[in-house]
Parts: sequence; structure tokens; C-alpha cells
Amino acid sequence: MEDTRIATPEPVAKPAGKVAAATMCSRVLGLLREAVFAALFATRSIADAYIFAFRIPNLLRDFFAEGALSAAFVPELAKAREEEGDKAAFRLAARVFGTLAAAAGLIVILGIVFAPAIVAVVAVDAPAEMRLFTIKLTRVMFPFLFVIALAAVAMGVLNTWRRYFVPAVAPAFFNVVAVVGGGVLLLLGTEPETAMLVWAGLVVLGGAAQLLIQLPSLFAIGYRERPVVDAGLADARLRRIVRRMGPVVLSLAATNIMLVITTALASRGEGWASSLNYAFRLVHLPIGVIGVALGTVVLAAGARRSAADDGAGVDDIVRRGLRLNWFLALPSATGLFVLAQPLVRMIYERGAFGAESTASVSEALAWYAGGIVFYAGIKAAAPQFLARGDTRTPMLCSLLGIAANLAVALGAVGALGYRALALAVAVGAATNYVSLRLLARRRFGGGSAPGMAFLGRCALACALMGGAGWAIADSWLSGDRSAVSGWLDAAFTLGVVLGLSAFYFLVTAALGMKEGAAFGRLFSRRSER
Repeated sequence: MEDTRIATPEPVAKPAGKVAAATMCSRVLGLLREAVFAALFATRSIADAYIFAFRIPNLLRDFFAEGALSAAFVPELAKAREEEGDKAAFRLAARVFGTLAAAAGLIVILGIVFAPAIVAVVAVDAPAEMRLFTIKLTRVMFPFLFVIALAAVAMGVLNTWRRYFVPAVAPAFFNVVAVVGGGVLLLLGTEPETAMLVWAGLVVLGGAAQLLIQLPSLFAIGYRERPVVDAGLADARLRRIVRRMGPVVLSLAATNIMLVITTALASRGEGWASSLNYAFRLVHLPIGVIGVALGTVVLAAGARRSAADDGAGVDDIVRRGLRLNWFLALPSATGLFVLAQPLVRMIYERGAFGAESTASVSEALAWYAGGIVFYAGIKAAAPQFLARGDTRTPMLCSLLGIAANLAVALGAVGALGYRALALAVAVGAATNYVSLRLLARRRFGGGSAPGMAFLGRCALACALMGGAGWAIADSWLSGDRSAVSGWLDAAFTLGVVLGLSAFYFLVTAALGMKEGAAFGRLFSRRSER
């Protein structure tokens, strides 16, 4: 039976805030990267080819870098450190570094060799000429997996040692490489096909930068071990990590698997894949800032509590993580829904990206927005099981989400077109999250529930904020802005976003929510400084 004591509470909000700040930097740069990409390629067929080519390497990246590897690796590393000390934990990390490098290298070789078969899956309805170019791009980008897998191991080690900021900010360097390289391509006016091949090469260079920036911090905590390839999995802890990886991949990567499914269906229409991708990049900002930050901290802190046999401590960490998720993700979803068109125009509409592209991306964004709370919430909810070594339950919940995604995508694509694919991802994420929470209540009790009164106050504050945003968008931002300069329009849009955010925090503080009051105090201290 689990010990129900709550030891000294593990900090959640403060380390999550550090990760969120670093992730915000990375995601803002990511939006800048997408804006450069949009200016170069818009929603033309060459942009679709890139989306198809990068989908599988990026799917594998998300498995390694934002969930599956850390979820299997961090609890075992924390346990090794708790039971045997730092040196034993470093030896385990060295085995993971070496063995994963060998496995990733093999996958890269197979990906390059079998690129035509991969493209046949993700671009099933694409024209033959597009498929040929997609194969070329796939082969250029597959080595990205090798460097990003090693970066993920470094991240797991640093998180176990409570070093959160550097691993969270590392993806920003991936985006810096793309922004600088893409900016040069824009200035040179490079021909689109050549520019796309260069862009694919920048993906690999960016992944290498993401690894290299973490090495000084890794050495600073005392890591000096050389990578060890344990091909036979002789180490018992390594065997457990590998055994957990399969279920964890499905438990945390459902959204990414659903994106692969919807990408394949998006090959039915020109511009569908790129429109969905641009929209999801905007959705990915709050998912990263909120979900990835909370998931990183909740998993690492929960693993430490679980290693200390403190089940009540694990549930308390998850409860606080879920409260922060709802408090921040629900207004983010509301804002993206009501301000979809002006936000897309502000970020993307320049160069080859015109008003027609803005309209299609805005519609996709509005359909995606409904799932933000659930996308981010999964990352905070799944660690309640994963920190205890249970990978089976999150896997089953993910499979339910994937089934719901498929049902909606296949059933509604004929009527709604590419919009159905965005809706399907949102429905799949909601199914996954609700299943996790129902099973958590059944198995662990209600100790991790955020509370209905809390959720009701969040919903009321978002309704008030959303109503104000809708009125502003209807009267100003969504009208004919042809006579208004792009810079003025963008400045006004940004001002509305900041104003609505402040309004939300004021309302939540007035409703007696401690999170709203805490954010108010934080902003007051910043203003005084």
C-alpha cells in the first residue's frame, strides 16, 4: 500500500515558471521561424512537400525530446540516484547515451533508405512530382533524429538534477539557426526549390545546436562518463527504460500520432497540410509554454516523490500542475479562438503569404483551439501514472484518443474538408485527457482533482474575456484593414492580446482565485523594479 504522507511539498509553480519562460522564448522564436517560412513558401505545394517530409522525423523528435524518452528515463534515473548515488546515475545515463545513439543512427539509415515508403504513407494522395521532391527532403532531414535524441538524454539528466532552464531554452537555438538562415534566403531571393533544400539542411544544423548548448550544464553537474553501447541490454535499469518506452511513446505521443494521420488525409487538397501546420504552430505556443513546462516539472518532481514512496506527494504535485494548466490554457484557447484571424494576419501575412492564406489558416486555428486545454493537460495528467512506473494506463488512454481522432477525421473530412482534421485532433486530445482523469480518480482517489469551484471560476473569467475579445475583433480587427499599415495593425492586435490577458488576471483575482492574485503580485513586483 502506498504511503499517504505528504512530505515537504515539491515546488511546482516556480520551476515550471522557469521552464515556461525558457519555452516561451523558444516558441516565440518558433513563430518567427514559421513567419519566415511563410514569407518564403506560403501555402503553396512546395510548403506541403516540406510538411510531409518533416512529419516522421518530427514525430520521432517529439517522442524523444518532449515526452516518451524522459517519461521512461527520468523516473529510473531518479531512482538510481536516490538508491545508489550520483555516480551510478551517471553510469546509467552513459548507457542510455550510447545505446540510444546506436539505435537512432540505425533508424536514420533506414529512414534514408526507405524514404519512398515513408512518403507513400504520409503523402498518400499527393501528386507524383510532389512525392519525388518530398523524398529528397526526407532524406536530407532524417539525420536530425540522431542529434535530437542525444539532446533529449541531456535534458533528462539535467531535469533530474533540477536544472530546468537550459534544457527548456535549448530549442530556441534550433529556431535561431532557422530564422537566420531563412532570413538570408529571403534577402537573396533564392529560387523556391533551392531555398527549401537549404531550409531542410538548417533543420539538422539546428538540432545539433540544441544538443551542444546543453553540454556545458551537463559537465557543470559533474557528468564525465563516456557513452556506452549496451546492445544486449545487460543493465537491468536500461532494460526497464527500454521496456517502458513502447507504452510511453503511445501514452504521451497521441497528439503527434494524430497529426501524422491528419497529415496523410491532408494530402487530398493543395494547401491543406501547410494551412494546418501554420495553425498548429500557433496552438503549439501555449501547449509548449504551459503543457511542456508543467509536464517536465510534474514528471521530474513526481518521480522523486515516487522514489521516496510518497504517493500523496505525487497526487499533490499533479493537482497543482492541473490547476495551473486550466488557469493558463483555458484563456489561451479562448483568445486564439476569438482572435484567430488578426493573429494569423499579424504573424504570417507578408511576402508570398496573402489574404487567402490568412483565411484558411485562421479557420484551422479556430478548430484547433478547442483542444488546447486537453493537449497541455495530458502532459500534466499522465505523470501521475508514469511517475509510479505505470505506462500501460496512459497508453490505453492514448489509444482511445487516437481512435476518436480517426473516427472524426474520416467521418467529417468530406463535409468540413481540412477543418475536420483540426477538429479531429482536438477531439482525440479531449478523449485522452478525460480518460486519464477518470482512471486517476478511480485508482488514486480525488486528491489530484483541481476542484469544480476552481474550474467554474476559470470558465466565468474566460467567458468575460472572450466576450470582450469577440466584440473588439468584430468591430475592428476582422474588418477591412487595407487602409491601415501592417505595423499599426500588428501593434493594435498585440495591444488587444495584452489587454485581454490583464483583464483575465484582474477578473480571476476579483473572484478570489489565488493564482490570479499571485500573477498580480508578480506583475506588480516587475513594474516596481
